[in-house]
Amino acid sequence: MARRLGPDEKQVWQKVAKTVAPRRKPHGKGAAKPLPSREDFANMLRLPPPAAPAPRTLPQTLDVQQDKKTRRGLVHIDRKIDLHDMTQAQAKPALHSAIIRASNRQQRCVLVVTGKGLRLNGVLRRNFIDWISDPDIRPLIASYAQAHIRHGGTGAWYVFLKS
Repeated sequence: MARRLGPDEKQVWQKVAKTVAPRRKPHGKGAAKPLPSREDFANMLRLPPPAAPAPRTLPQTLDVQQDKKTRRGLVHIDRKIDLHDMTQAQAKPALHSAIIRASNRQQRCVLVVTGKGLRLNGVLRRNFIDWISDPDIRPLIASYAQAHIRHGGTGAWYVFLKS
């Protein structure tokens, strides 16, 4: 069973098909098509570049006042969730439910403590942005920022929810 060609593959196939000549001479008045030039072959072998995947990250823009408060650690935290000692399978649903619960209660800022991990490369810290970019909770989140040192520094994040 043959698979269907994508639009880019169809274009390439059409260019390649132009280079094929029949084995026998055609009968009648039709003249044979000229063979493709070197330039034609060079153009046929160039495949279009692959499309870049859409970025899954959320905008990290804060208004000027909120940004100043965040950098100074003066953020009012409505809810805190600590993901320490959780596996990835436990942490992601816990994070999602905490954000949904905070949104339902009209809370604006959630402090998420992921921990730093070894050499700032912890699994929870590394996956945090992918988890908040999930389509289930993405519409609830306005932005996020790394927490101030008094709230956990590089091992914690502020998640600002939409009003």
